[in-house]
Amino acid sequence: MLNDNQARHLTAVLGLLLDDLSELAAGLPDEPWADAARAQMHDAGGRARQLLRRLGLAPAERAKPRQRLLAYTGAWLSRLHDLRAEHLSGYGAVADGLDAALNPGLDEISRALEHLARLTAETAQP
Repeated sequence: MLNDNQARHLTAVLGLLLDDLSELAAGLPDEPWADAARAQMHDAGGRARQLLRRLGLAPAERAKPRQRLLAYTGAWLSRLHDLRAEHLSGYGAVADGLDAALNPGLDEISRALEHLARLTAETAQP
């Protein structure tokens, strides 16, 4: 169903999710809201593991550093795209000229992350 690259990417990204949920849950305070949050985090993690199993993939203990870096880079590129001026209207009126002030800086960050992803992918050992 998935080719090797797709399976590797899916496993890496969901592995990051599982790692992040575990780390975040461990750092929450001992308060009622945090107990509910931990329960939801546990549920989300279980659903991620179920999805991997349904696809015949094994959740990795912890993604390899290169896979983690590539997955995080992709996630941050997506988040940066959502920060562009034309996407901020959901948070209120967008000031005239914000696109000229904000978007070029976001583009610079995105290019740096894209370069990092290419460098990481190109120099990886199989």
